Amino acid sequence: MSAFINVFIYSFLAGLSTMLGVFLVLRFNERVKKNINFLLSFGIGVLLAYSFFHLLPESSEITENWPYWTLGTIIFLYILEHFVIIHSCQEEKCEVHNLGLASLIGIGLHSLIDGMVIGLGFEVSFIFGLLASFSVIFHETAEGILTYTLLAYDKKTENKAMLFSWLVALATPVGAVLTFLFVPHFPLAVMGGLLAVAAGSFIYIGASDLVPETHKKYNFFNILFILLGIFFVLFIGRFLK
Repeated sequence: MSAFINVFIYSFLAGLSTMLGVFLVLRFNERVKKNINFLLSFGIGVLLAYSFFHLLPESSEITENWPYWTLGTIIFLYILEHFVIIHSCQEEKCEVHNLGLASLIGIGLHSLIDGMVIGLGFEVSFIFGLLASFSVIFHETAEGILTYTLLAYDKKTENKAMLFSWLVALATPVGAVLTFLFVPHFPLAVMGGLLAVAAGSFIYIGASDLVPETHKKYNFFNILFILLGIFFVLFIGRFLK
């Protein structure tokens, strides 16, 4: 199977994982709210393990400027989220400050970056692309749940919330395909920098977006699922090379 077909299939599956989150909200609302922490926790482990065990080591071998790319990405995403994705949730109650066009563009950009990570991953190797896809799929399902919930709280109609969710989901395969097609034309140092950007993105998502969500309801199994996510990445990386 060609690398391009892999990129298309896995990025499309990653996009569908967002819609899976939406479906779970619509079909099993209360049960999803009760158990979403486990999915979030597993996603945290996958994101952080993939970043520290694969993306950063690979990037550091290509460019010595990788710390600037990684830290710069974290700061950029913080600023982006601070200004356009403004929401705070406490326990069962969420307060959302107008998820307008800027916010939706920010969420869409988030998914576009996820797609770029998949495209970059398959550019390096099949195992990198596979791990990138798993990382995106697990956290996009959880974020699909959160995004649709926020749209609903913002008093969007069900049809409009569904449309926005599909646009966010489609941003992932679009980002993956475009990245895969154009990255080979970039200098090798840029490739290393983009891998560091991908790592910074995943570290920020895992540590800043998902970790606080798991703290809202204490459960010892959250720790277990984070460790399972880490072991999952280590297992895939070791035995599927």
